[in-house]
Amino acid sequence: MRRYYRWKCDLISPYLGPRVLEVGCGTGFLMEQIEGRELLTGVDWDPACVERAKVRFAGRAAVEIRQMDVQQPEFLALRELNLSTVLFVNCLEMVEDGRLALQQAAAILQPRGRVVILAAALPELTGALDHAVLQHRYSRADLDSLLAACGLQILELKYVNLLGALAWWWDSQVLKRRAVPHSTYRMRDLAVPVARLLDRLTDLRSAAHCWP
Repeated sequence: MRRYYRWKCDLISPYLGPRVLEVGCGTGFLMEQIEGRELLTGVDWDPACVERAKVRFAGRAAVEIRQMDVQQPEFLALRELNLSTVLFVNCLEMVEDGRLALQQAAAILQPRGRVVILAAALPELTGALDHAVLQHRYSRADLDSLLAACGLQILELKYVNLLGALAWWWDSQVLKRRAVPHSTYRMRDLAVPVARLLDRLTDLRSAAHCWP
């Protein structure tokens, strides 16, 4: 879904500093879209994803991949990286303790560094797909309260991808799917320009940009 990932990159790029850490980086596909910074670090708990990400960025001095869980004490050792931004892109909703994850993220940032979040929203959409991936969907009020409890000041909090929400409702609640066929993803990737236009027309205010 290259168009979809390009859209994600466009949403988060204005809020990224020169030294960025992505939590839950997977195989590094999104990181590749935001490369070219002073430092780009990815962490993931899954060793298979970490190995694939290391292969993707082999030989690139400004990129580092580590196997690590954001909820564990050793995550705090990343303070040494002098990070300006910590990213959670479709990751926070799958973390067991979201509050702990955000507190740890805030603790490793430089003063006035930013936490940038793109997360699954609207608990009303919860269905078979969410249960299959053990995903928690955040309401605006829940995320607002969670960020405040972690000492994070909200700079911007808005909804994005209304069309994607409708597609998720159809797959997860109507069709009761526990996985989406690859062919469906490819087709929906073609619809990303329409989704972008719809968001501009509706001007909905999932990404939260905060600093500690």
